[in-house]
Amino acid sequence: MSICGDLLRQWCGKLLELQVRSVDNPALKGGILCPACAGIHGRCFDAVYPFLYLADVDQDDRYLEGAKLLFDWAEQTVSREDGSYVNDTNSEWKGTTVFSVIQLIEALEYHGHILDQETYQKWKARIGKAAEFLCGFKTFEVCNVNYRITNSLAMYLCGTFLGEDRYIKRARELAALAVGQITENGILIGEGRPVDGYSAKGCRPVDIGYNVEESLPSFIQYAYLVGDEELKKTVRKALKSHLLFFLEDGGIDNSFGTRNFKWTYWGSRTSDGCALGYLLGADEEPEFGIAAYKSLKQLEKCTHNGFLYGGPHVWETGEPPCVHHAFSHAKVLAGILDRELEDRLVDGKLPRMELKETIYVEETDTYLVTKDGYTATVTGYDWEYLKLPGGHASGGTLSLLWQEKAGPVLCGSMCDYNMKEANNMQLPRFLHHECLTPRLELAVGDKVYSSMYDYGCRLECEAAEWGVNRGTDQEADQETIVRAKGRFTDIGQNRLPGDDGAYEVEYLFGKDYIRVSATVGSGAKWVLPLVSERRETVIKEEKCILIRKEKADVKVEVIKGTLALPYETERIYNLVPGVEALKVEIEPEGGKIAFCFSF
Repeated sequence: MSICGDLLRQWCGKLLELQVRSVDNPALKGGILCPACAGIHGRCFDAVYPFLYLADVDQDDRYLEGAKLLFDWAEQTVSREDGSYVNDTNSEWKGTTVFSVIQLIEALEYHGHILDQETYQKWKARIGKAAEFLCGFKTFEVCNVNYRITNSLAMYLCGTFLGEDRYIKRARELAALAVGQITENGILIGEGRPVDGYSAKGCRPVDIGYNVEESLPSFIQYAYLVGDEELKKTVRKALKSHLLFFLEDGGIDNSFGTRNFKWTYWGSRTSDGCALGYLLGADEEPEFGIAAYKSLKQLEKCTHNGFLYGGPHVWETGEPPCVHHAFSHAKVLAGILDRELEDRLVDGKLPRMELKETIYVEETDTYLVTKDGYTATVTGYDWEYLKLPGGHASGGTLSLLWQEKAGPVLCGSMCDYNMKEANNMQLPRFLHHECLTPRLELAVGDKVYSSMYDYGCRLECEAAEWGVNRGTDQEADQETIVRAKGRFTDIGQNRLPGDDGAYEVEYLFGKDYIRVSATVGSGAKWVLPLVSERRETVIKEEKCILIRKEKADVKVEVIKGTLALPYETERIYNLVPGVEALKVEIEPEGGKIAFCFSF
């Protein structure tokens, strides 16, 4: 069986099992229960399309009944008189109507023939009401860029499905607005407000998770539907640029994204997935098929007992799975299968591990450094998403370190876990749910100052510029140095005054090692959460930590400072991005800290 078909049947089988059928109450009957959130997500309605796919292809009447029940449930709960759908029963946000409309149209276009005429016409009429709402919803012109793009797709689909040219006109208006959000470097900006704004450093609002799992896939789908060759070229360039954030295990580096509070390592908690978009563009760019394949394989690794878990280690922690991941991503699997795109899936190497020089992503003040078998991210990104303090890391943080045999070694989480979108996030149930971001930290009374909060830090790197493979093989064998200078800052962006407030960090990236050194004031320490599953063996010596992984050993040797394990070998974890870690702390000696990674 194909990977898309296999995952689709696993996820939808579990969703069908969780669908409410025995309770004869219209506010509950047909909804899909979530074991993580102990409720029904408003957007579970998105499962209508994959349910109808399986009802048709597998000739399974259980899914046909399930799709009808879901539609009726949505009409009773999240549907509104103005034609919109709200995100949840306790949410006023109506923008997610775009996703309901897209999946309803695709369900009817590909599989509507299995519905009785009364049901078909009822669903079609509901699409018409939603189309009217979306056509006049001006908020899409100022809110996050993902809605400009997804509504351009929704409006075009509505226009062709319903035969209304004004919807197609609106689609073109929104697409024209959105294409201007792709920078010369191919980075999509706009996941923040103002969507075309600049930070104090000149950074732009960027979220890699939303870009690759929602916005760009919708944009390439729109471009192919309208047959706009110039737009296809522009979006393919953006998809190619974003390949730099894909890791070889199918993970997506969103360690610095504006909306990384929804980062799940494989993508974003409530978006649809990257595979369909990349497979559409793979007709011209075969390496897109590699990204899609690796992404699907990571989703497969995170699937247990029919549930798609929100990160590689969430299942191990015992945290229950949120069904939002499954019903969102199931739509994409159905879309791939309906378009017969699976033959474009291919294994191979992605661009990130093939880099011959350091990449500077100016839109996010972030460096991507790749050497022999490993890659790292250092960020000083200063865009704060909608007054969400303590979101993504800044301050010259080594926010990601990934090695080809060990996998993720460092994986920065939210600095402070905040349920910015409470309906779309999980409340952790267990102890030691802590920040996984590597950082310098200094406590003054009951206030914590840290390097990771410092939006004002300054980064410098030897011979780093934007571009892919513009360097030489020689650079890959040389050491690369990234330096950060900043001040200890609290979550409210108050910088610690005086001599103890300053810090300097240097990262020296060698061929198969990374040496980190820091100069700090008194009272500071380095907190270093090392990604590690609880089943992995840990060996601690006075100046050394060794983690035995399945295919490699990860060694951290302290050159200057005092090593400690505050929880011994008990792991900490964070739901963003869904990994466990061994908490390591290093106290300075004479204001100096130095340690080295080797593999």
